[in-house]
Amino acid sequence: MGTAMTWDDVEAFLLRFPDTEKSTSWGMPGVKTGGTLVAWWRDRDDSPGCLAFKVDRAELEALVEDPDTPYFTIEHFRKFDSNAVLVRPEDVDPAELREQLTEAWIVTAKVKVRKAWLAENGRDA
Repeated sequence: MGTAMTWDDVEAFLLRFPDTEKSTSWGMPGVKTGGTLVAWWRDRDDSPGCLAFKVDRAELEALVEDPDTPYFTIEHFRKFDSNAVLVRPEDVDPAELREQLTEAWIVTAKVKVRKAWLAENGRDA
């Protein structure tokens, strides 16, 4: 596993996607696309030093219920029916995290922006 990604690494990676911008969420740094959070830093009692990001709802339970993955959720996210997961960056390979962040952007981006990016990058819509 490579060196863990920092928030600055995550932010720089996500800001390469179209229609993204720096943001904040409850005083913590985040990145939005089309006005919606894609990923944000979460450093609270229930999730210290964690990265939160959006996932496809169909994959949410598989990620957090599999004991072999480093991804988890918290009661706060369940209470609000959030499609976000958490991970401690040091617990996941940077290449895997970049893949997850790409998927986070895909599931969050506006349809027109997402379709254009997928077509430009030779990926299925």
